[in-house]
Amino acid sequence: MEVVENGQFTCPKCGSKSKLSRNPTITGIYKITCYKCKHQVLYKFETPKVENVVYSHVNSQPIPEVSNETPSEKPKILESETTVPEEKKVPFFEVKKIPVTPSVEQKTKFLEYLPPFLRNKFLIFGIFFIFLFSIFILIPFFGMYNETKAELPELLLELGKNKPSKILDRNGKIISEIFQKKTSSLKLNQYPSKLIDIILAVEDKDFYSHSGIDYLALLRAVYKNITNLNYSQGASTITQQLARILIKDRRKSLERKFREALVAFALESKLSKDKILEAYMNQVYLGHGAFGFEIGANYYFEKSAKDLGVLEMVLLVSLTSNPNKYSPFKNRNLSIKRVKTIVESLIKKQIISPSYQGQVDLFFEQLKTPAYNTVFGSRYDAAPYVTEHVREILKSIDPNIYEVGGYTVETTLFKSIQSWLPEIVKEHIESLKKSKKVKKVKVKPKAKVSPEEVELQAAVIGLDPSTGAVLFMHGGGENFHSGNQFNRAIQMRRQTGSAIKPILYSAAIDMGAIFPSTRMLDAPIVFRGSRGQVLWSPDNFGQVYEGEMTIREALAKSKNTIAVQIGEQLGLSNIEKYYSKYFFVDPIEKQKRFRADLSITLGSLEISPLEMASAYSNFANDGIIKRPYLITRILDSKGKVIYKYTQRDEFNLKVPEERRVIQPDTAEVMVSLMKGSANSSGIRTHGYTGSEVIGKTGTTNDHVDAWFVGAKPRMSTAIWIGYDEGAYGMGSGAMGASVAAPLWVKITKRIEQEKIIPEEKFTFSKRATWANICKESGHLVGPECTNITTEIFLKDKKPPVCKITHGYQEKELLKNLFP
Repeated sequence: MEVVENGQFTCPKCGSKSKLSRNPTITGIYKITCYKCKHQVLYKFETPKVENVVYSHVNSQPIPEVSNETPSEKPKILESETTVPEEKKVPFFEVKKIPVTPSVEQKTKFLEYLPPFLRNKFLIFGIFFIFLFSIFILIPFFGMYNETKAELPELLLELGKNKPSKILDRNGKIISEIFQKKTSSLKLNQYPSKLIDIILAVEDKDFYSHSGIDYLALLRAVYKNITNLNYSQGASTITQQLARILIKDRRKSLERKFREALVAFALESKLSKDKILEAYMNQVYLGHGAFGFEIGANYYFEKSAKDLGVLEMVLLVSLTSNPNKYSPFKNRNLSIKRVKTIVESLIKKQIISPSYQGQVDLFFEQLKTPAYNTVFGSRYDAAPYVTEHVREILKSIDPNIYEVGGYTVETTLFKSIQSWLPEIVKEHIESLKKSKKVKKVKVKPKAKVSPEEVELQAAVIGLDPSTGAVLFMHGGGENFHSGNQFNRAIQMRRQTGSAIKPILYSAAIDMGAIFPSTRMLDAPIVFRGSRGQVLWSPDNFGQVYEGEMTIREALAKSKNTIAVQIGEQLGLSNIEKYYSKYFFVDPIEKQKRFRADLSITLGSLEISPLEMASAYSNFANDGIIKRPYLITRILDSKGKVIYKYTQRDEFNLKVPEERRVIQPDTAEVMVSLMKGSANSSGIRTHGYTGSEVIGKTGTTNDHVDAWFVGAKPRMSTAIWIGYDEGAYGMGSGAMGASVAAPLWVKITKRIEQEKIIPEEKFTFSKRATWANICKESGHLVGPECTNITTEIFLKDKKPPVCKITHGYQEKELLKNLFP
């Protein structure tokens, strides 16, 4: 029985028949296995006139030489003596050809016996590569991609970070900015379309068609990097560049490139193309501290991006690949070459006119170098002391203010005042030194002083009495710099001298202990101890004593002796009561700062300029003090309100939002008295002509501190001048009236001339009354009084009727005693 006949195979052992899947065409020995009993036989097939020696894989026995056979002759069958064990794996066939060298056709004909989909060797290699790629790259890639996609919301938070925080005045005008990294924040439609065209042409011409990766460019870069055995070439799309910004990794490495690709794919799945381009244009670094095209335009050309010319746009775009290398202010020749290359490319692409090709050299000749090396030097700040205060408030809300950024701080300030206030203070300080009105004198020889030069300083702060809103503030002398950032207007406390007297007088009048017409004796006072020793002997300025006078006169002339007598009459407990209303509402604060002795009637307590301006504001506000505030509200980068002035004691004064310290008619009486003290303070001699103003000067011992605190219906202002170190005085010519009051005049006159704050008159909800009094007794006119004048009193607290028998000459004796 023939084993193979016409493509049919008959098993010699079990007799079962089956059909061969294919007929052989190449000479050789083939192994056939019965599908049923698994018996194996060797099947020999030879092509005509080919001499071959074929060895059986099964027993390695030589096969007898066969010749002169035709293709039609039936091949011989050699049955193996043993069955090949199933567990032994052997090739399907093995052929050794000796000695004839087969043709290429013969070498490849064996592929015909493979399944059709395996016959292409390139396809085989491709399948094998895809298999390995899937195992070692694709599967991990998709896993990491999903992880990256989940992390994307957190990465996108970077787009909202590091934006400048803006400080606005009450009218929405920018006073200053706070930033550590200054990024742009424009919308895409706010950028010129020509700039967008140039960016896409230079950086990523297929931006709107690819899915985040330029594959051809990437393959070229990978090949280049592999052949160089390092990272030598990139192929970043705009999406990849944005991804690099978000992951904050500038290393040149394949690892970073892979991470960058993952984030780029994730970005494309999350954001629209316009949003990606917008974010890139706002975040890309352009050198010198400028991030984004708006900030770049500000720094390089002092203009907004919308106002850029074509070559200005090209220059900015030329910086995106390497801003340090192509900076026109660091490497001008390289910058010119780079710009010319881009211009030529843009002309070929018909994006810009050919006329620009010949304009590049002239453009660079006219390009001005900025005044500062970075955007930080050109930081706009009309109120540096305000900026520092706001910075501290922001830090208390969010310690990462620079990383987060984008805050909008709305304030109560007038930019129209803040813009010139630092300069006017500086000029005044320079004038005082130049005119020799101030001479630095060491008044405490044993005091330790700073080895650094001690400069004359000033503090200025103005409030709106009706609201407590800070209108303007400046906390230093000539210049704000790293060594002079201490805000004396709100952080410093100094002795006030006679500027405290209106507080003392208002307490006595509010209690009915004194009246404006009350007469007291201006004479030396000595306080002695139990053994007769002198404990304290307060002097008037210049040791001038004028005998009997009214309270009105005593305040205008700032008589220390009478202030002390008023304090004695009130008693320390009542002084404490009213001082607590004005300054020490918080018991702990009072315990730390209040001192129970009569020296406090002359200003020995240490008070800040802010607290003094706030205290005086009550006289212009019906006897009520509103808690001072400068920040109205703060909004985050998304416009959410995160701070309101009503929710916080901004200056940590530990006082309520509103408190009454004296009655409305007491405030009116004090306004009447303090108009006189203001007139006596020197403001008239320095050119101030306004009528609705009250105020008081203050000068401390050894001329260490000079004050003027004044109030108008819409403005309460405190001025302080002195040295930071109390060991230095300003010389005998430096008094509140000569150094502080003139600065108040300069500031107030300019505000009035520019009509910044409306002019109003003092108003009161409960009016005081005017009555005739006897000038000799200070009491209400009696039947025998002939020397009569009028004076103001509280509605329900007036002096008694005069009972003096007029004509008695005792008053003349008193005048002779105190000439």
